[in-house]
Amino acid sequence: MVALWMIVASAFFALMGVCIKLASAKVGFFDIVFYRSFINVAIVALLIKLKNIGFRTRHLSLHMKRAAIGNAAMYCGFYSLIHLPIATATTLGYTSPIFQSVITFVTAKGQLTGKLLFSVLLGFVGILILLRPDVPHGEYAATLIGLLSGLLTALAYFNVGKLVRTGEPELRVVFYFSLVGTLVGAVMTSFIGFTALDSITLLCVCAIGIFGSLGQITLTRAYGTGNAVIVSILSYSTIIFSTLLGYLIFDESLSSSAAVGMVLIILSGALAILRRTSKKTVKAA
Repeated sequence: MVALWMIVASAFFALMGVCIKLASAKVGFFDIVFYRSFINVAIVALLIKLKNIGFRTRHLSLHMKRAAIGNAAMYCGFYSLIHLPIATATTLGYTSPIFQSVITFVTAKGQLTGKLLFSVLLGFVGILILLRPDVPHGEYAATLIGLLSGLLTALAYFNVGKLVRTGEPELRVVFYFSLVGTLVGAVMTSFIGFTALDSITLLCVCAIGIFGSLGQITLTRAYGTGNAVIVSILSYSTIIFSTLLGYLIFDESLSSSAAVGMVLIILSGALAILRRTSKKTVKAA
């Protein structure tokens, strides 16, 4: 059942990526950011009320730091999804475990083991291979921004860990993250001007928020009820769903070298997850 929750979450995130790419043809970037965040904050606020968690926090500054980094990661990821093939953009976003290993090594001043070095090098070899093909019309900036989303996501997770260790509920963490995204999206779009939406585009932008929220809810359920290692590794199924949807909807195909790069990144991420978990187990023992 745990595997099913994670696979469902991955499907929702892949569908969100498709809707972002479809909506970008008619609406502005910050419109997408606003609708994604606004729908999510409304759903999370309702869940907080239903569970009587409360919105007040003693760690507002830490929430704002996490929200700033997390939203920057989201903006980079959205930009990459709009300008690159979905499979490529999604894979670049999932480089975060590789960067997490580097961040953990630097901040914890851990020992540079052979396994750590191998997993990180494997990931960066995969990134280098992926950067060469499938970059349409010289969109190297979008590729680098997609890679930046992986780094920022790793930094965001690092701050999420700090918040969770203070006892902050996960829903409250998501609420402040989405609240900041809603405010930034609203301010930026008010300056630029909201795009008029027809019925189909309105349905598409609403689907972005709904699929994103459902993805977060099912992801939380998967992590809350199952083995974190299995769940983390299964999260890479988002790349598989994105590849399939990109082919079916946008007629996007991947070269063999790009596929090799994606596989190396997935293997590197899985090794980084396994190493991090085994290290925690040793410490606990």
